[in-house]
Amino acid sequence: MGQFTLTEEDLKQITELGITSELIFRYIEFFKKGNRYVHLNRPCKLGDGIEVIPENLQEQYISIYEKELRKGRMSKFVPASGAATRMFQCLWKILEIRKPITLEDLKLREENNSLKDTIVFFENIQDFAFFDLINEYCKKSGVNIEEYLSKGPLQKLAQIILHDLNFGTLPKALIPFHKYENEIRTAFEEHIVEAIEYLRDEQDVCRLHFTVGEEFLSLFSEELKRLKQKYDHLTLDITFSVQSSSTHTIAVDMNNVPFRDEKGRLLFRPGGHGSLLKNLNEFAGDIVFIKNIDNVVSDRLKPLVVRWKKILGGLLITVEQNVHRLVRQFHNGDKNFLMEAEKFCIEWNIPLSETYSYLMEDEKKKYLYSTLNRPIRVCGMVPNAGEPGGGPFWIIDKKAESKQIVEKAQVNLLDKTQRLIWETSTHFNPVDIVCSLRDANGQPFDLEKFKDPNSVIITEKHYKGKPIKVLEHPGLWNGSMAHWITIFIEVPSETFQPVKKVTDLLKSSHS
Repeated sequence: MGQFTLTEEDLKQITELGITSELIFRYIEFFKKGNRYVHLNRPCKLGDGIEVIPENLQEQYISIYEKELRKGRMSKFVPASGAATRMFQCLWKILEIRKPITLEDLKLREENNSLKDTIVFFENIQDFAFFDLINEYCKKSGVNIEEYLSKGPLQKLAQIILHDLNFGTLPKALIPFHKYENEIRTAFEEHIVEAIEYLRDEQDVCRLHFTVGEEFLSLFSEELKRLKQKYDHLTLDITFSVQSSSTHTIAVDMNNVPFRDEKGRLLFRPGGHGSLLKNLNEFAGDIVFIKNIDNVVSDRLKPLVVRWKKILGGLLITVEQNVHRLVRQFHNGDKNFLMEAEKFCIEWNIPLSETYSYLMEDEKKKYLYSTLNRPIRVCGMVPNAGEPGGGPFWIIDKKAESKQIVEKAQVNLLDKTQRLIWETSTHFNPVDIVCSLRDANGQPFDLEKFKDPNSVIITEKHYKGKPIKVLEHPGLWNGSMAHWITIFIEVPSETFQPVKKVTDLLKSSHS
């Protein structure tokens, strides 16, 4: 295979995207080398990487947080560009059935549980927050929803929900999640309502940032105008950003040759949620909570969620204050720096390199300063209940040990030892993170300096029937935060109530 070269048209295309030719060739090298799996040492467990906060300290951390909250340092960062397509997978399935079908037909077809969620959806359709929207649309269109539910075809209702109301393509953030006595709230609004309880400063300002798809930016802006009127007793400082095209990655064929579409242009794809590190960096927040768009609860459970947000935030502030104090001690030549920095690392399970003990005293000080002068994250972890996704592990990289959030795709499950470690994990990552993003002088860190650039994920996809390989950047809370100070805390399972499929909205946590 000859050396790949970029044509003038290729160079024009990548320039428009904001990508350099050097980066293209770097991506191709990643494909040639294949997936770089992490080396799991052991799962993080209670007392070994995951801490439990005693009740008396919980109140202390809440007090610390509420005191700092008044200063206006807090904000929330929510990745919200994902579409609701997968959420409504149970409806897409029946559109594949050509014969007109009723609910009874579905039950007769139900042999391998593949249509279980479809049945549950239609049996409980009136319990969804968006039912009134469906019903109203049907009435205006002269459609009798009760007749379709009893006699079919159910494909007609699925068509109305997915296509006419656009629920199949809308961002998950703009889907109505919860219905209360006098109102219906989308996931977007629920994030704001929740955040008001732990982000509002003494000036009644509440700061949130959402990353959204560019094609839906206007819809989010319209919804925000409505919400600002609804919550006019507050200042909702809400901003949006889109995933930069400069973070797109090139696709290759199965021989690692850049793939071209039917027009002969190079095929680029969004580089996964790790691409959002650029958005987080440009947001330049101070103390920032990170949470997924679909993990919200109804008002009944919000007090518990808010309580734990304040606990995690208070712990982060405590750790931050100690780190910044130690950094200043280093700069001031304080004789106690070495002893206190070592004690701090032991207390918070911040591992030191195998060669640390062999270093001279001045070298130890410089090493500890470098270890501490970086972004900090406190991550809530819930007991593993079989949810798909990543979890907390001790990993070994270049003979150094560290705590990381690891996704399944990062692990070589063909290796029996690695698979066993993965399967004995006790906790799950719900993406319940609070970060300290500024240094001891109050200046934002350049977050790009603290990621593992080699922690990419390569997967196989199809483009119009042809197999391709695609590359994702290090995940936002995986490789993109690989070199942060990391603390894992067990939080109640009730605080994690994601909506991965539409029938999850029928759970008690969403009613």
